[in-house]
Amino acid sequence: MNPEEQKKAPVLVRRFPYAIEAEMAQALLAENGISSYVYDLNVNSCYVGAVMGVRLFVAQEDLEQALMIMNEEIE
Repeated sequence: MNPEEQKKAPVLVRRFPYAIEAEMAQALLAENGISSYVYDLNVNSCYVGAVMGVRLFVAQEDLEQALMIMNEEIE
């Protein structure tokens, strides 16, 4: 993978126990201009609190900013 492709590769930002939490985080990132992807949404909507959790991914190049935005929202 070349450096340009690596910047665009998806990386895990955070796992959430519930789909609604992942969707809220995704909306927060979108408001700040960051595209994100939610995985395992359908699996976990059937099994509340499933072990795997719902995963939220962003592009490698957006990871630092996404973490900063999400941490600010928590505080």
